[in-house]
Amino acid sequence: MRITLRNAVGSALAIGLLTAGVAQADVEYKAATRFDKSNVKAPDLVKLLPAESRRNRVEIPNQLGEQRSRPEPNDQEFDPLVADGESGLSSPTPGTDFLGVTSDDNSEVLGFRVQPPDTNGDVGEDAVVMYINLTWQVFDKMGNPTSMAMPGNTFWAGFGGPCESNNNGDPVVLYDEEVGRWVFNQFSPNEGIQCFAISDGEDPLGPYTRYEFEVSPNEFNDYPKSGIWRTADGSQSAYTYTGRQFGLPNFNALGIDAVLFDRDAMLAGDPGAGFLRIARVPGGFSTYDGLMPGHMDNDAAPAGACPLFAVAEAPTRYRFYEFCEDFANDSGSFRELAAVPTDTFDDNVGDVPLPGGDNVDTLAFFTYFSANARNLDSSGHTLALGHTVDVGADRAGIRWAIFDINDYDAINISDTGTFAPNDGRERWMGSVTLDDVGNLGLGYTVAGSGTLPDVAYTGREVGDPPGTLQDEVICEPGSGVQTGGAGRWGDYSSTTTDPADTCTFWTFQEYVVQTGSFEWDTRACSFSFDSCDGDPPAERQYCITFDNFCDSISVVDGVGQWDWTCDGVTLAEGDQISLTQAAEAFVCTGETCPFGPGADEDWSFVFRGGVSGGFNLFNLTQGIQFQDGSPYTVLVSQQCPFGARRDAPSILESVQ
Repeated sequence: MRITLRNAVGSALAIGLLTAGVAQADVEYKAATRFDKSNVKAPDLVKLLPAESRRNRVEIPNQLGEQRSRPEPNDQEFDPLVADGESGLSSPTPGTDFLGVTSDDNSEVLGFRVQPPDTNGDVGEDAVVMYINLTWQVFDKMGNPTSMAMPGNTFWAGFGGPCESNNNGDPVVLYDEEVGRWVFNQFSPNEGIQCFAISDGEDPLGPYTRYEFEVSPNEFNDYPKSGIWRTADGSQSAYTYTGRQFGLPNFNALGIDAVLFDRDAMLAGDPGAGFLRIARVPGGFSTYDGLMPGHMDNDAAPAGACPLFAVAEAPTRYRFYEFCEDFANDSGSFRELAAVPTDTFDDNVGDVPLPGGDNVDTLAFFTYFSANARNLDSSGHTLALGHTVDVGADRAGIRWAIFDINDYDAINISDTGTFAPNDGRERWMGSVTLDDVGNLGLGYTVAGSGTLPDVAYTGREVGDPPGTLQDEVICEPGSGVQTGGAGRWGDYSSTTTDPADTCTFWTFQEYVVQTGSFEWDTRACSFSFDSCDGDPPAERQYCITFDNFCDSISVVDGVGQWDWTCDGVTLAEGDQISLTQAAEAFVCTGETCPFGPGADEDWSFVFRGGVSGGFNLFNLTQGIQFQDGSPYTVLVSQQCPFGARRDAPSILESVQ
């Protein structure tokens, strides 16, 4: 079906023309329906929110019943990839763990409790952010709160419309490592709207650039998931998204949509930023459910590599879709790729019984959030997926798979297995990703066989035997169970890498400290493998600002300024400027420091100079190095609008 969408901002229909692929679909383009900049931070925004109604308990209204129409369930009584006995491998190295946002926070902030938490978080250079149903909070990496818990719709206070007035949940927070900015989004499903807020800098407390997108008019955009996809050459740049679509007002199942939001335009604060949409991805709700968007986890895809979407489809395959953006022409193209075969798996898994509590959902028919990818030095473009499977007698285990995606027309599994130690316990609601060298990290819930639900993690190193994961680590043992009969658990979790070293995994999971109805807690746990050495990214970029035509030089770090007196000359393109002392450069949050209007008033330069005395500014064609030999670029402009994020080494190698 072809749909043309129109609104006050303007939209057009772009047709995806394909020369290869199993299936293709029409691509719709539509611009944002609402936009502004908050200009104030979250602690002040929260004061602008309308008072929440006082309720006792709320179940988040997701339409999570399985929507597939397979004629017969696949009730196999074993999984061919379950390893016999313990792996005999060492365990991942534990890092930090701490209590995250809880049901008590909802009670204190909003006056009511909800279920489930939709456990989600991400990590920046210094901050850890958890964004769950229906509150969020910022921590440092030792677990110390650096903000109060705030309502999930804080970002849109004063914004107007349903993004401000509704706090419906299903949230996702992403750290956009390339630009050092935080991306928050949640749905307003009764209007088919997705709300976005992007921090103006490294501080997750804002201020924010804010958008409202009507992604599915007259439809309920259930279970929205999002990711970041960018390429090394900048040819593809999008926030990826999937949503399960239901008709209103009767909630009839429609299918699964895939969306690309214009990342570059949103980062630039373009009021007309838009999105590309595929309504009804082939196979959605007919043979599979829970399609996941591709996410480059603190990495860039190879040049020209379009965003991928992926899903596990029982009993024997994975499906992949390629969605290319051409936002310059308000268009794109979409195709289904050849399915990837795998060993048989059964995703018809029953609920997990908790001792003295509810039987809780596994959502085994969903692929784990998200389809995380990296561009590895050793093996190139690689993607990891995980999902819950029946390992026999309706006991839940975790199937994981690592894919070689260097050639989209020949995607293949490079390693896979099923994690289900022979202890009678069940493992589900996981999330997987890869570190900088290709090691796999997996966080999840483990319970059953008369035991309480624990937060756990495991993983594998590149050199481990194929099909194996290392021994399980219990990050935090549960001391209670969920009661009340709703039976919701999750409905998702997240695992990511730390951009400070791209080696440390962080996983965000649900557990219960104290038994009770609508009682739950969340945990943040970090871990790593010794085989990842934690080298920072090869290239780092810096920004220094000047004002009043070089009456002073200001180095912006997001907190204060340090000023150096210039030599008094009028700045012109190509001129050399000597500073009175060695400058501490700070990282600009953009790949390049974006210049404001009036290009004739802005100039780009690169630091060159010795380890002592003054520094010099030269034309951008020059380059410099860290003392360890890794390259970087220092850019100078009148504005460095995205703040700063990382200190430079204090000593630079002389380049004469």
